[in-house]
Amino acid sequence: MEISAEKTMIMANSKEPSKKEIKANGQKLERVTKFKYLASIITDEGSKPEILSRIAQTTDALAKLKPIWNNKNISISSKIRLLRSLVMLIFLYACES
Repeated sequence: MEISAEKTMIMANSKEPSKKEIKANGQKLERVTKFKYLASIITDEGSKPEILSRIAQTTDALAKLKPIWNNKNISISSKIRLLRSLVMLIFLYACES
């Protein structure tokens, strides 16, 4: 197995900046403060950016389904099932992490 230095980044778990340089295959690894991993935003400031991103995505999904919410021919129970299956899953994705 070989590590790709171009694709590998490091993020500190401490507020104090480290002066040490970390290398892979002789190349210095890039330090980052945030990155996206499996559709989740990982940052050094905690989960707030991820939560705000999920709220924005959920709001967008709700707006796209506005014609369904306004349709009088669709029952309330069907609308609730759609809300749970299409909207709430976006908001709750990866919440355990």
